[in-house]
Amino acid sequence: MVHPNYFRKGIAKRLLNFIEEEMNTFEAIEVSTGTKNVPAVNFYLKNGFLKASEKKITEFLSLTSFKKKI
Repeated sequence: MVHPNYFRKGIAKRLLNFIEEEMNTFEAIEVSTGTKNVPAVNFYLKNGFLKASEKKITEFLSLTSFKKKI
């Protein structure tokens, strides 16, 4: 998670790159975000993640999970 004061500065992409490079013994990365969090959903899709599942938590909240093979 990146603090809103630092959005759109490439920090999330650098964090993701670090994880992919340093955790290369793993087969995949799985992440989750609020389904209505459009910027996060777009970020994951843009960076090669595929939608894995969506789970309704409450009437007002659902989480979408994404998975990416590395």
